[in-house]
Amino acid sequence: MESAWKDVKLADYREERVYSSRLLGGDNNLVLHGGGNTSVKTEETDHTGRRIRVLRVKGSGSDLATIEWKGFTGLRMDDMELAKKIPTMTDQEMMDYLKKSMVDPSEPSPSVESFLHAFIPFRFVDHSHSDAILSITNTSLREEEIRKILGNVMVAPYFPPGFKLAKALLGLIQSMPSGTEGIVLSKHGLFTFGETARESYERHVKIVTEAEKYAALKSSGPVLKQIAKTVDPATVENYLPVLRGILSRSRKKVLRVDRDGFALEYACSEQAKRFKDHGPATPDMLIRTKYDYLYAEGIDSIEKDIESFVESYKSDYSQYIVDFPMHDPYPSVIVLKGFGLITAGISRKEADIIHDQAIHSFRVNSTAVQIAEPRFITKREAFEMEYWPLEEAKLKKAVYRKFQGSISVVTGAASGIGAEAAAELARNGSIVIAVDKDPSVMEMFRTLPSDTSASIYPYAADISSQDSVSGLFKYITSNFGGIDVLFNNAGILRTSFIEDTDPESVELSFKVNSMGTFLMTKAAFSIMKAQKLGGNMVFNITKNLTNPGPGMLPYGASKAFAAHICHYVAKEGGPYGIRANIINPDKIFKNSRIWADGVLEKRAAAKHQTVEEYKRSNLLRVEVLPEHVARVLVALLDSEVFGATTDAMIPVDGGII
Repeated sequence: MESAWKDVKLADYREERVYSSRLLGGDNNLVLHGGGNTSVKTEETDHTGRRIRVLRVKGSGSDLATIEWKGFTGLRMDDMELAKKIPTMTDQEMMDYLKKSMVDPSEPSPSVESFLHAFIPFRFVDHSHSDAILSITNTSLREEEIRKILGNVMVAPYFPPGFKLAKALLGLIQSMPSGTEGIVLSKHGLFTFGETARESYERHVKIVTEAEKYAALKSSGPVLKQIAKTVDPATVENYLPVLRGILSRSRKKVLRVDRDGFALEYACSEQAKRFKDHGPATPDMLIRTKYDYLYAEGIDSIEKDIESFVESYKSDYSQYIVDFPMHDPYPSVIVLKGFGLITAGISRKEADIIHDQAIHSFRVNSTAVQIAEPRFITKREAFEMEYWPLEEAKLKKAVYRKFQGSISVVTGAASGIGAEAAAELARNGSIVIAVDKDPSVMEMFRTLPSDTSASIYPYAADISSQDSVSGLFKYITSNFGGIDVLFNNAGILRTSFIEDTDPESVELSFKVNSMGTFLMTKAAFSIMKAQKLGGNMVFNITKNLTNPGPGMLPYGASKAFAAHICHYVAKEGGPYGIRANIINPDKIFKNSRIWADGVLEKRAAAKHQTVEEYKRSNLLRVEVLPEHVARVLVALLDSEVFGATTDAMIPVDGGII
């Protein structure tokens, strides 16, 4: 590991703390997805005007890679030091104590390792879960052997995080020899410290580098022994919707598939099968990854393998846990022989985090086995950490959005109703593949808030092309695992009276509005059936279906064909829990492209109205907006509201005059 410290001008301890924290957080071999923590001891003026000593430690929800000063929570040091005299605290008592010690109660909850930061008698303290350190400590090496490898460090046995860990290390800290540069916590990570941020950071670099050198010295040939040939990826990709359905039996999941680089190499290795029961590199990963992962020989047996995994998890749960309800027993990490790595989470973000944690555990396992006999945490310790009371308390308070874990596809998403529908679905927790023929769809959602835009995946495709639709659904299944919602919204508007209608206009309307809807529906229907999770299709038709107006033959007739597709989906999809319904909007002008190029003015003139009169020519005299349609869509998808409704039509038109 090389130091990333640059000779930049840092005004004070705040800037020092933020700068070095980001250096640690920006290195994935040290910190993953908000893990690790740092602190600094300061003096501040409190609300009474007194100068007090304060521990500023990374707060809950902060990411070291991007942390700002406001991400550090303040704790009164006098309170923290008085805790040395308290013999024991439960986890909840510890958090209550920390909250009462906060300088500002409105700040984020402090790290569970705050006491350890307070007890270490240095101004700056850094903590990471270094892969290299874990590769050495997760073995049978004795503490004195580890000290010999890493230099001026103290080594402590494994303790779960919290007050017990801080109290267990207090004696070690109080007797720390002069010149000690770090504390290594077995199966957990590394603490370093110093009077300046640079001193603490450089010590971190030095100790991790010694670990890396030792691991390299012990390496003898390739880390992974290849025993399997790669399988045809198409075979597995076609099976992914079935797999997603199995893994979603307790709760809907989004899949992340990785068959590149190390993931593929690991899936083809002898170690992949042998390491599955070793446990994760560090207990911090257990909340998401579980103790072990599923190793599958192939898709022919994977369902039975999953069933065995579930039964084993339930058995372990009954053996080790009594106070908390059982978590989802399905595997979140699957290594498929010859194919790669598949992870499953209730959002794409969670599936990505699980993926990264699994890869790092595989790397630590692969290195540790070359150093000494691997010894990760025990299964009992793992279950106690997975069902840690503090995490259980978080789970109770967690608020899940309506469509969390769902995967939606919206066509015609570059403008109008489609754009608003995609945003509304994402706001309600769904992954959204926003499809449009217009390439501008690839850019348009970037202006949305990050918690919404991160869930929208734009995709440029021509829904009237079989090849384009096939490519789209291959992308969907291979990147997310399947589909729960299809909003058939895309369409084109061509207006003309019968005598003025040319065959080309009719053909184009049917190509997009009819054939495009058919191709999208057929592909989605097949996947929904394979998943066995039910599903929803909603068709944006038009008020012309029930109230056709003159001069709309190409549009109205092609939309009527699409409406009949909906009826057949309802009939044939019902036995599989697939619902299909129609929304009939009228005169949606806001951000809509189908009314461009004079179409709006032409239709208003045909009705002998001004444009503004035409926009509000309904019983309610209101302009119907894309938001109205998007919210009706969300209501239709809500199983608690319309779960017993299929093959229905809902007008969103202000009332037809």
